[in-house]
Amino acid sequence: MDRPVEQAGKPTGPVAMVIVAKAPQPGKVKTRLCPPLTFEQAAELYTGFLLDTVELAQSVSGCEVKIVCPTAQDAQALAGLIPVEVEYIVQPEPGLSAALATSFRECLAAGYRAVFCISSDNPTLPVAYLNQAVARVTETDVVLGPSEDGGYYLIGAGRLFPTLFENMEWSTNRVLGETARRIEEAGLGHYSLPLWYDLDTGTELIRFIRELPADQKLAVHTRRLLDKLPLSKLQV
Repeated sequence: MDRPVEQAGKPTGPVAMVIVAKAPQPGKVKTRLCPPLTFEQAAELYTGFLLDTVELAQSVSGCEVKIVCPTAQDAQALAGLIPVEVEYIVQPEPGLSAALATSFRECLAAGYRAVFCISSDNPTLPVAYLNQAVARVTETDVVLGPSEDGGYYLIGAGRLFPTLFENMEWSTNRVLGETARRIEEAGLGHYSLPLWYDLDTGTELIRFIRELPADQKLAVHTRRLLDKLPLSKLQV
């Protein structure tokens, strides 16, 4: 059985909702949206995704929102975009494995009773899914939010299970299945949230635009930026 990293005493206090993010630099984020978007347009749109994701996470009761990013430079750039109450975690080495493991390790050591890591581009993810994750984490070892592309949009737990992140081949359609296999192999239990989808490609962006809820209070920042884009190129 996988051995979790031991914590000093029983974790108390709120849960941590950690958003995995980068500074919105052209050519560094959402490059699979190019074309039809330019690198500059994709980076600007990503800013909207991120701002809306932060506000989504902040709406979850009992959560404290943090952002994990690759470098101190990313944290500094994001500090000019993100509300001041959001704290930053700078991972010690590059890669998603380090981002996730560092988030769990630092937040659990700080006394959070559970940690949830979510992606930074889910501006319309139903808040009910996040509330469900927080409610279920006390009943199982790991909570997963499966994505349609074979990955996951959320992972949460009350302990750090290093085997779930070590030597993982990310950005493939095998991530969710491999994670589930490792969970089973370690003798752990898990709970799956409803399926959702990522916003990585032009096709997914078209779907997102078509499925935007009528409620104008949702995805406010993303909506504003979409109004500035040449959507005719997307054939929406």
